[in-house]
Amino acid sequence: MKITIIGRGNAGCISAMHFAHYRNNINTKIEIDLLFDSNIPPVPTGQGTTLDFPEILFNCFNLGYLDKFPSTKKTGIMYEDFGKNKDKVFHNFPVGNYSLHFDPKDFQDFVCKNLKINFNEIDENVKDYKQIDSDYIIDCRGSPKTLKGYEELVSPVNCALLSTLPKKENDVEYTRSIAHENGWCFYIPLPDKTSLGYIFNKSITNVDQATKNFKNTFNVKKVNKVFPFKQYVAKEPIIDNRVLLNGNKLFFLEPLEATAMGCYINSARFYFDYIFNNASKEYTSNKIKEYVYQLQDFILWHYSYGSKYDTIFWKHSKNLWHSHNKQEIEKIITISRDMSKQDIQKSLHSNFKYAQWQLWNFNNFIKGME
Repeated sequence: MKITIIGRGNAGCISAMHFAHYRNNINTKIEIDLLFDSNIPPVPTGQGTTLDFPEILFNCFNLGYLDKFPSTKKTGIMYEDFGKNKDKVFHNFPVGNYSLHFDPKDFQDFVCKNLKINFNEIDENVKDYKQIDSDYIIDCRGSPKTLKGYEELVSPVNCALLSTLPKKENDVEYTRSIAHENGWCFYIPLPDKTSLGYIFNKSITNVDQATKNFKNTFNVKKVNKVFPFKQYVAKEPIIDNRVLLNGNKLFFLEPLEATAMGCYINSARFYFDYIFNNASKEYTSNKIKEYVYQLQDFILWHYSYGSKYDTIFWKHSKNLWHSHNKQEIEKIITISRDMSKQDIQKSLHSNFKYAQWQLWNFNNFIKGME
């Protein structure tokens, strides 16, 4: 069997890692091609991940990868100026667990260098699926040119300004999510610099206003990129039974709570079961879309507490949550709010998840906000 992965970005590398590793568990011989266009650069911003990312790195490389892979430790997310009762709320990982921050180019180079004997890396611009002679194609290229064939997701933000700051010695070992009057800002400490992003709604705040606020509030000297975006998920994650969508070809959501990498891993798992474990096309597509919509709801819920800023953006964000169909997540919030210490301890080892979160994740944020 031959599987072709299109795109060398985060999703393409994760898909290659997953299939290269887990093919050892099946009897079918698999050849894997990773096609990429060297004229397309990696995304220019630091990445934060959740706990499933270090696991797949360890599974694939079975090494003390922190010595070899350029990255910094992530023990959770510090929410600053979200809510009105506390200046800071830490959404921490369980003690002894951590994830990573990294530069996308470093990750992609690391994977292709260390897994190159497990797949064929080919520099080729793919214009048509018909030119690929493979049993299955996993398309991990960038965002679609139009949203035809996609469903738009609900979010109060639609634009980002990207910049960097010099590396700070002895910096924090977590992602900082910092509320500002027009939205929020991410702060990701990397091995050689700090990646900074200003997230806002350009229909409420124009780019010039946002740029001025970004520079004044976070001491940014230069904006490297203005990145407007739409948020979406494919109506059909599987096309014609053999083309499987992952990465930004599948979905896009804003980076609050670092959902992207976890979704890429989760989708690769579902596609593996579709190809090798007799999971149906309908089941696989539905489970992936269910997962993405749970990500949407979990992120949207964070805005429901508002921030210390009583501005048009934050009023809009709270109203968006309250007008959204949130019945299912409200049930989970109700359960989480009343958890005892014993319940929290049990939930750390439970299989119950809402997308990539368990009940203790909700409890942690609720206690901090309320």
